[in-house]
Formats: sequence, C-alpha cells, structure tokens
Amino acid sequence: MIEAAESLNPENTRIIVDSSSNVPAAWQAQYRMLEVPTLVNFGVESFRNNVDLSAAAFYTRFAAHPDDVPTTSQPPPAFFADAYRRAFDEGAAHVIVVTITRKLSGTYNSAVSAAQEFGPERFLLWDGNTISMGSGWQALVAARLLDGGVSGADLVATLTRVRGAMVGYAALDTLKYAALSGRVGNVQAGLGNLLHIKPILEIRDGRVDAISRARGRKRSLREIVERFSHDLAGQPVNVAVQHAKHAADGATALADELRQRLDVRDLTSGDIRPRHRSLGRPGAIGIIGFPAASAQPCVTEWLLTGSRRPAGDGRRTSIYPEIPVRRRRCYPNSQDKPVCCEFPDRFLNCERKRRLLLSG
Repeated sequence: MIEAAESLNPENTRIIVDSSSNVPAAWQAQYRMLEVPTLVNFGVESFRNNVDLSAAAFYTRFAAHPDDVPTTSQPPPAFFADAYRRAFDEGAAHVIVVTITRKLSGTYNSAVSAAQEFGPERFLLWDGNTISMGSGWQALVAARLLDGGVSGADLVATLTRVRGAMVGYAALDTLKYAALSGRVGNVQAGLGNLLHIKPILEIRDGRVDAISRARGRKRSLREIVERFSHDLAGQPVNVAVQHAKHAADGATALADELRQRLDVRDLTSGDIRPRHRSLGRPGAIGIIGFPAASAQPCVTEWLLTGSRRPAGDGRRTSIYPEIPVRRRRCYPNSQDKPVCCEFPDRFLNCERKRRLLLSG
C-alpha cells in the first residue's frame, strides 16, 4: 500500500486498468495508462480483448455463430505482472491499479497476486466496486488528481467518495442472450421477447440486479434516464453512456436527454466491452456516473473561529472572538456545497465556515 504521506504525480506514478473498465483509448493515451486485457472465449479459443480481438471482430464472430455464447475470464496474474514490469521499467516508482468489482470478477485478485512479486508497498490496488466505466471513472479521477500532485491519503479519500457515490442503470433489448447464458429460463425469455419486455438493471455497490421491466424499447430507455436523473438531481454530474452494437443512435439520444435533465460536467459514450456484452448483446445500453463534486480533492484551510470556554455544567461551550483559535476544515471547492468536513467546528457547520472563509 502506498504511504499516506507519499507525494504522487504523473512522473512517479502510473495507472493500470483492466479492459473491462472501459476507459476510452483517448484518455488512456492522454494519461499514459496501461490496460490489462480480459480474456474472451469462443469455445476452446481464447482472445485478449483489444489485443487479439477488437469490438468489430467480436460482433462479426458472434454474428456468424449467434448461438455460440462467448464467455469471458479475468486476466491471469501474468498479464498484470507484465504491465507492472513495464511501468517500473519506464521509470514509475508507484502503480495505481483500478479494476472492476471483485464481487463479480476475479480481476482484482489477479492484480493483487501479481503485485506480490514487486512489493505491495509500491501499489495502490483499488477495487472499483462496480463495472464498466464505473471503475473507469475512478481511474480517470486518479489520473486528474496526479496531474496536480496529490498525497496518497488524499487520493484514497477522494476515490472512496467517488466509489461510494457511483450509480448506474442499464436496459437490455432482449432476454434471448440471458437465456442462452443460463441466467433466465427459455420460457421466460420467450414470453418476454414476445411481449417486448425489456429488463432494467441497477448497478450499485458492486452488484448488478434486475429491478424492473418496461414494455418496449422507448419506455425502457426513458426509465433508466428517469431513475438516474432522480438519484443525481440538483448537482453537477459526470456520466458515461455505454452501448452494445446497433445501439449507438439510442445512446446519442440518451446522452442528449441527460444533458437536458441534469447539469452534466463530463460525458463520455462508447461501446461496452465483451465482459458486459454477455447479457445484453446487440441493443444493450447503460448509464453510469457520479456527482462531480465528489471528485474534487479536499482543500485544507485554517479559519479563525474564536476561543472556547467550558460552560462548566456540560452544556455547549461559548466562543470568545477576542482569543482566536485555528480550526481545520475541508471542502471540495469554493463554488460547491462541501461534501466533507474532516474536523468540523462544534459550533459552526461546514457550510457556515465556508461562507466565513470566502468573505475574508
């Protein structure tokens, strides 16, 4: 584990992600991230995602054999070890590894196992506790924090807030492939498809649960937008729209509606990687994001609040402004309402302190 007081920056720290985190290639290049590929299996043949098998090749192969359900498996420790070795050979002193949730995949365990060879004290091994761009967002937050320089403690604190605030929803276009994978019965899938029933999934706290069903494609997309907007209403948000093949147009319309409903600060859209295509296949669309303020590092300031004198009988003490006392507090930035207050004063709430500081 990286020391809490360690100063981290792009020169001494590299970020490594697994391909199931769906980090866009442009962001990987911009922040010099390294990606470890998931394995995609068609029968007895295995391919490294984005290395031996592109998204286009995946769909081409799947279209040729629609009843041959591909599977995925986590990267073996050797894949992570190769990425670690490259990062250290290229000058990194520390490595941050962000993976999808260990509740649904063995990817995190592979990352941990590979780190033993290099010394765990050089790593921050981060379980994103979600899937797809939910963990991808956390890798991006880490990269942006490194750009400005950040301590190990502040990095972990910020990632913890982002991870806890992450929420997502997805709409499947058909139950056919869920039936082929064994997750629902054939009769249930047949009736669902006949009645145009579209399952709604919730992505939260490392789980993907079916929470609702909608009649028809438009209603299913409207429902996931409404649920997401309800959860994050009234605050700036960062959001990713992920889609499988044949759903790009629907994803564009969905992104436009999110911009109308919410204060969207950062939005990305892209194809779902093979691991998350296994249920929905062509037509699946998902939304995943978090409040933008939770990604802001806490800023520590000192504020004069006056001295305190015990009341003598256990009641609230008094504040005497003629004897100044320094109190430590933190807030994401000067515009947004504070989301953290490490050592709030007992008598002034965090928002009141922020106003006092801004007024001089």
